[in-house]
Amino acid sequence: MMTRTLMLAALPAALLAGCATIPQANDSPDGFAAFGQTTTAGRIKVRPETLVEDSRCPMNARCIWAGRVVVDSSVWVDGQKYPARLTLGEPFPIAGGAVVLDSVEPSRTIQDGAIPAKAYRFHFDFR
Repeated sequence: MMTRTLMLAALPAALLAGCATIPQANDSPDGFAAFGQTTTAGRIKVRPETLVEDSRCPMNARCIWAGRVVVDSSVWVDGQKYPARLTLGEPFPIAGGAVVLDSVEPSRTIQDGAIPAKAYRFHFDFR
């Protein structure tokens, strides 16, 4: 009987332990994110949502124009969510600074053709 009472007393504590705040496996603290993944860049959070354009010149080709990458993203500043269309290398002014999409992986090659959405990885910085 005593063992059963102790077990019942310990049950709420065990259940509450499951309520501890655990970072989502989908979040990244290092500025890198895939589509649908949220990352931290400085004091903001960014989540790339949709590829609008990837017209980068393949790295094994000669091009007149380097091309660009444009990604529709969500940006959180102090808990407020804002839409942002981010272009590789161009600062997007927000919250007294600017969020910058500063790198995109993988690089394009002539052999690749279209890059699958799940292969993209982006890096963001807040300046």
